[in-house]
Amino acid sequence: MDASILWNLNWKFCEGFSESYLYEDAPGAKTVHLPHTVKELPLSCFSHSATAMISTYGKILDVTPSMEGQRIFLTFDGVMTYFELFVNGVLAGEHKGGYSRSQFDITGLCHSGQNRVTVRVDSHEREDIPPFGYAIDYLTFGGIYRDVWLDICSQTAITQVLARYELTQDQALVSPELILDHQGAPILADAEVIIRDMDGNTVCTYEDALSIQPGRHNLSLRQEALSNPILWNPDSPYLYTVEISLKAEEKLLDRHRVKTGFRKVDCRHDGLFINGTRWKIMGLNRHQSFPYVGYAMGKRAQEKDADILKDFLGINAVRTSHYMQSEYFLNRCDEIGLLVFSEIPGWGHIGGEEFKQVMLQDVESMIVTQYNHPSIFIWSVRINESLDDDALYQKANDLAHRLDSSRPTTGVRYISDSHLLEDVYSLNDFTYSDCDPEGVKLFRGRKEATGQNDPVPFLISEFAGTAFPTKLWDTAYKRTVHARAYARIFSQSNLSPEMLGIFGWCAFDYNTHGDYGSGDKICYHGVMDMFRIPKYAAYLLRSQKDPEEAIVMEATTEFSRGDNQGNKLSAPFMVLTNCDYVEIEMYGRAPVRYYPDSRYIGLAHPPIEVEEEIGVWQDLWQDGQITGYYKGQPVATKKFLRDSFLDDLEVTADDASLWGDCVDATRIVCRVKDSAHTTLVYYHGVIQVQTQGNIQVIGPEVIPIHGGYAAFWVKTRPEAFAGETEAASVTITLPGTAVETKVIPIELTPSGWSIR
Repeated sequence: MDASILWNLNWKFCEGFSESYLYEDAPGAKTVHLPHTVKELPLSCFSHSATAMISTYGKILDVTPSMEGQRIFLTFDGVMTYFELFVNGVLAGEHKGGYSRSQFDITGLCHSGQNRVTVRVDSHEREDIPPFGYAIDYLTFGGIYRDVWLDICSQTAITQVLARYELTQDQALVSPELILDHQGAPILADAEVIIRDMDGNTVCTYEDALSIQPGRHNLSLRQEALSNPILWNPDSPYLYTVEISLKAEEKLLDRHRVKTGFRKVDCRHDGLFINGTRWKIMGLNRHQSFPYVGYAMGKRAQEKDADILKDFLGINAVRTSHYMQSEYFLNRCDEIGLLVFSEIPGWGHIGGEEFKQVMLQDVESMIVTQYNHPSIFIWSVRINESLDDDALYQKANDLAHRLDSSRPTTGVRYISDSHLLEDVYSLNDFTYSDCDPEGVKLFRGRKEATGQNDPVPFLISEFAGTAFPTKLWDTAYKRTVHARAYARIFSQSNLSPEMLGIFGWCAFDYNTHGDYGSGDKICYHGVMDMFRIPKYAAYLLRSQKDPEEAIVMEATTEFSRGDNQGNKLSAPFMVLTNCDYVEIEMYGRAPVRYYPDSRYIGLAHPPIEVEEEIGVWQDLWQDGQITGYYKGQPVATKKFLRDSFLDDLEVTADDASLWGDCVDATRIVCRVKDSAHTTLVYYHGVIQVQTQGNIQVIGPEVIPIHGGYAAFWVKTRPEAFAGETEAASVTITLPGTAVETKVIPIELTPSGWSIR
């Protein structure tokens, strides 16, 4: 569909539902913009059923004379968990599943002038919809939390294009598949295909004649060769645009554009190969949740998560645990070359027949919706950590291969000797535990895990998280053990010829049910916290970056006397770095040189372990310093002060410019530090936030500092945006201190989108 309208603004929302709401707004209904959560939550210590409710969203659709004779579609990218769509009081359709896209043709229910669209949303954890029916270790929140799109089109609509192709030695044999929705008598039409490179140049164009019958159909266009395509790979994520124009009697019926990349994926017992090159997976799992608003974060925040994973942490793969995630996130993964392991909703439990039917619908929705993303290298078509159900999973696997023969399939288990119906055996393995952090056995080998005598493709889809819950403000020792777990396991994975690779659990802390987590409705399993603030384990990953790209040096210590395991003075600790070596000065003594530790030879840049004490407890505590060297030159310095005290508040914003005409958001990070720029991990205090202009804080405006950081998101107020570039700002103070107030300017600009 050529000209989708972002239909996100000025919905009327209320808790509960009455039939009268089909015809008029509920008394006291609030005006809200999408994405939206049914209830903003505290950061922690709330009821995990707080968002389980029935709610109503309403909006007026104005059908103008220019729209008469056209078809009207509404597309919902994500509504949690079940909803019914009404137009002028008449049921237009329903949808089960909080993570799958749904589309409705509402043409026949509309008339000229104003039409009332009502969405009745059920956000309860329903037993007939995955992942529900038993316990799950994450919250699903509720509401219309992704975008809604309005499409006005002809009687013949292209609802989706699957940019199918085959690769030969020097050609991409392109044969797009159109999903068409046609009303009226059969017609003859011409489909024009234009393929453009990243510079917008046309590199291939051809036409194909189609005979289109009434109803919804999949039609494959004839194959055409694109010579010498530039192949997509994680180091060079090259994308093409495929545009399909459908015409009849010289009249344009519809046009659809998709981006894709050409590449070949093979998962073999000896590794993951992309275009014939072997890639070792060093990945993380990702939950799509954010503080206060749960899932209801839009384009910019979704893209930023992908950037954090690839650019800051330096990993090469992400698993979308445990559900389909935002198209914005996946688009960004395509653009930056972050490999994606895409998964259907589920967590340990297989429900009844209706549950299974919805699960199979999720498999189809996942593949059809996400097919064009070159970053996706595998489909996970089992309920995460469920027991074997051969009949169900054979159907799921067959369906996946029928819809997409170009990608392998997998399904995540926690049990050994599971029946392997898919192409790759994936296992969640928590053998390595904080109960025995010095344990020799890190994970099960391929034969032990799979029960297969013959080698099969094998990867570990989770490790560490549940065994190593770690907070930003935990002792340095505990945060070091967490980082050491990542060092040991990723090193061993990289050395193992039996594994495609491994995914850590997980990228970011997340809200969960009372059955799990730390009793406050938070799971502290991430290498970053919920605000995407890095823990030491994050720097272990980041330190694997090429030092020509960025120098990394982070010590897992505050050099604080009296806060270490066994009341030791300073050691043991790690220096997480990609420097060639470091020199450490303590107690005013000569620098001592340390090199990367040979126990982690599977890593490109092994951490440095500092285990011996320098000095004794009676020695006068003095300033310390770590200096990192690369190619014989000092390139990084970190100082630790004997008399460390609050000196300043460092404030950074992810973005200095936001779109004012839709709900846009950016993160602001505040760090308390001493005069040597060292983070004051155990500082107790709060920040006070005020906004000026058409922006507002998501969550509270008084925010506690944890682990030396306080972070928050600000979002725009499109109802007040005048349409021209505007100035806004965020003011941050540290009450009760002499630290200077910080002001962050934010520019608001029009997005250029069609928005209503």
